[in-house]
Amino acid sequence: MRANRSWALLAALTAGIAVAVTLHVGLSAARHREILARKQQDLAAIQQFAGRWAPEEAWRDFLESQRAYTPADLEDIATRTLGANQARITLRPAEAIADGWQRRSAAVELANVNLAEAVTFLSTAAETSPAWRLREITVRATAQPGHGAMSVVLETLEKRL
Repeated sequence: MRANRSWALLAALTAGIAVAVTLHVGLSAARHREILARKQQDLAAIQQFAGRWAPEEAWRDFLESQRAYTPADLEDIATRTLGANQARITLRPAEAIADGWQRRSAAVELANVNLAEAVTFLSTAAETSPAWRLREITVRATAQPGHGAMSVVLETLEKRL
């Protein structure tokens, strides 16, 4: 008899613990859903930040595979496309960006230039590897049709060797 009472007491105690655990889980489910929702939002933000640099990393990997470490000489491009002494080019100090790469920019002043030739200069600079890309441009018209003055800022990537 005593053994039956012990088993009955143990069963009642186990049932009480099961009810308490069930109530605790049921009452805390809303809080756990909020925690999971916040974690999902955090994960989405982390994935967005992780993918943000993918295009730049792909471009850098492409340049590495092409061994395109040094940008083309703008003075040479300007001489070939515009003629001698048509462009005043000022290279700016390079800025370190990532993994031994740096951003190089150049200010280019073109005074009274044929605008078609200026476009040829810009497109030739853009076709090099690594490409010079147009960051800023200001065009001022002159009295002569098809001619004008340009202020251009170009930028490119280069590898510190």
